[in-house]
Amino acid sequence: MSERMPATPIDTGKPSAWSGDCLVIGVCEGNKPQEALKLCGQGVEEIVHTALAAKWLHGKAGESLLLPMPAGGASGARALLLIGLGKRDEITRERLRGIGGTIFAQARKSTLSTLLCLIPLDRQGLKRSVAAAALAEGVLLGSYRFDHYRQESPENERFQPQSFTLAVRKEDAAAVDERLKRVRAVVDGVFLARDLGNHPANVVNPDYLANQARLLGERHDLRTTIFGIDELQAAGMNGILAVGQGSRNHPRLITLEYRNGGDKSPLVVVGKAITFDAGGISLKPAEKMENMKYDMSGGAAVFGFLQAVATMRLPINVVGIVPAAENLPSGTAQRPGDIIRTAKGVCVEVINTDAEGRLILADALHHAERFQPRYLIDLATLTGACVVALGVECAGLLGNDKRLMRRLQRVGEESGERLWPLPMFPEYQEHIKSDFADIKNAGTRDAGTIMGGCFLSRFVEKGRPWAHLDIAGTAQEKTGRPHVPKGGSGFGVRLLCAFARKHMMD
Repeated sequence: MSERMPATPIDTGKPSAWSGDCLVIGVCEGNKPQEALKLCGQGVEEIVHTALAAKWLHGKAGESLLLPMPAGGASGARALLLIGLGKRDEITRERLRGIGGTIFAQARKSTLSTLLCLIPLDRQGLKRSVAAAALAEGVLLGSYRFDHYRQESPENERFQPQSFTLAVRKEDAAAVDERLKRVRAVVDGVFLARDLGNHPANVVNPDYLANQARLLGERHDLRTTIFGIDELQAAGMNGILAVGQGSRNHPRLITLEYRNGGDKSPLVVVGKAITFDAGGISLKPAEKMENMKYDMSGGAAVFGFLQAVATMRLPINVVGIVPAAENLPSGTAQRPGDIIRTAKGVCVEVINTDAEGRLILADALHHAERFQPRYLIDLATLTGACVVALGVECAGLLGNDKRLMRRLQRVGEESGERLWPLPMFPEYQEHIKSDFADIKNAGTRDAGTIMGGCFLSRFVEKGRPWAHLDIAGTAQEKTGRPHVPKGGSGFGVRLLCAFARKHMMD
């Protein structure tokens, strides 16, 4: 369905003996080519220094310059691609991912099928194996395209490069190869999440997600449990039922269990999946409503994460819970003023039917308790207020456990899926008190993201380490970045994989 570059091998030989379409060399800001240039032959060195002296390239991050390979250059290569790395002491994993995406875009544009990249050879504040993996991850992430509904791809996307080879030292080969295996698994998980988000809502409905969960379970030996209407009613999950009652597409609660950690307590991740959010009776404005198909991006991230963990065969236990519903206005839809008794027994007054995500998450978070999680994390495109507060550069982070939040923030920096903490002081809880029920689903317009977090906190058991990720601004890429094309971003998959590897394997 989606595509990616099929191969990212490594090569420990001399670059001057390599045969392929293009040799890729990095240039730091200030016209400083990497030291590995010396391994490419005198002809290559001369043309690079000529280009830099002429200021055809300045080394700023993301710059690129394609040159014909001179006689006497790398054997068999027909082109030389110079890539700006930016300031040497400011190179990060995320910058390298963006550079990888730029390399792929240039290869596609110039119909370069096979590339050899020397960039990870030099130390740049990161371990060489880490830098190599980040660069390859960027290339693979940038290779994504979603053509399921196109009879013909746009001209600038028709060519697909075939391989991106990393030149590495022999002593680094084993470490790089091991990291690349993990990168491929994580990227495939991101692609699954992107695919689910990019499909239209007339395809992706709650039943479609349930079927995808069954297929995922069959492929990766995951225990899959689907609650339909009868099971939801029996469990008293009236939050999920109320949100879905306005649609002909009935809601579902999807549970996926990966068990490879013995008797260890699991990481439980909950992902909001409103497959289309028209707002219900509290109807949204028509402008950009088509993007409300992305309101299931939290659930999509859970799917992608479970697939990646299962592919990597991590020695941990993970449970993914995805409440899925479609929020439409109709004669059967819930109304403002309705009162819902949730599965936990907490009664909620519905002030705004467009604050529906917290209603389905309420039941899902309560359901998560049966698994006695070591950590409980939910992801949701919950509030437009988060976009106002943080834009599209990072997701909001709220929770009840400072240690868990710090850990998530650190792995967010490493994975490139950044988080920023927001407070939940006790005074905020006053704003969701209801005159007719225990709480209401919408308070004042002020501190909207925090209000959402306060609401969800009522459904987390006391003492349970919990974090809420509001991904409203990051779930959809609207302008396109080198390694994140327009459309569903798959945000959360890389972050959760990094967290699981770092904090669930002890």
